Amino acid sequence: MRTRTSFVISLLAGMFLITSCNVLTGPKPTSTQDSCPKDILETTVRDFEDLKKEMDDLAALADNTLAEDLEPVVRQMTALKEEVNQYEFPLCAAYAQSALYNFSFSTEQCYFVKYGEYIREIYDEESIADFDDYGRCNRALEYGEYFDLQIQELNEMISAK
Repeated sequence: MRTRTSFVISLLAGMFLITSCNVLTGPKPTSTQDSCPKDILETTVRDFEDLKKEMDDLAALADNTLAEDLEPVVRQMTALKEEVNQYEFPLCAAYAQSALYNFSFSTEQCYFVKYGEYIREIYDEESIADFDDYGRCNRALEYGEYFDLQIQELNEMISAK
């Protein structure tokens, strides 16, 4: 009986030593993986800036387009807004993507409502918008400014890497 107890204790001690040594000789912990690698971040910033420029260009086109001819421009804005929404981005760019989407959505809605006002005039329906007050078009400008700040922060992150 005493031999069996000695054997079990020796076996348990041996297992403890083996597992302890295995932990010590196993792979060393590494630093946490960068969730926002520089090359991916640079590509994301460039893509976001291109998407915003494209929406700005469409807004400039819409500003110079008669209300009755706005439909194709608004459709392009809608497609671009969906492209922004579907863009896969690193987590560190979430605020910039959100600002870009809000900018795109508000810009598209601004011109959609302007086109809708034209359609309502044709059918002699009551207007739903008052563009003299704080509205979609003003919010689009604010989101654009906020987006620019977020891009500036991401560029500072890139410079620090």
